[in-house]
Amino acid sequence: MDPRAQQIRASGLSFSLLAGAFRFLGWLNGGAALALVAFSLGIVGGDIAAPDLQLPLALFLGGLVASCLGLLFAYLAQVSLLRQGYTGHMTRGHWPTQLLAMICYLLAALAFCAACWFSLGQAAHDAQQMTSYASR
Repeated sequence: MDPRAQQIRASGLSFSLLAGAFRFLGWLNGGAALALVAFSLGIVGGDIAAPDLQLPLALFLGGLVASCLGLLFAYLAQVSLLRQGYTGHMTRGHWPTQLLAMICYLLAALAFCAACWFSLGQAAHDAQQMTSYASR
């Protein structure tokens, strides 16, 4: 078997794994943003007043954008690797886009975690206020 074919197949497999990870982060951030919007509009949990969820919503949407950008950078790194495989001249030209893809992945994951933290903090703060009013 041609060594270039093995390299092309191996780089394609890593891209499919990375694309799956970005797709998962995109679904997490997008689904959570949709749930927050539904809660804020009163579609879900209409009997409870919605707290200020602007910061968590912005973080979820930022995580969605970061996962989309990361997928774009991962695609560009894949194209660079394929081009190197076809020409047979190996360089490190794919490293900047691969590094940017990894940074976007970390940013999307951190945005999801931070948005969950802030939305939970809002709920805990509102629950304490409601119990203090109920005890009076």
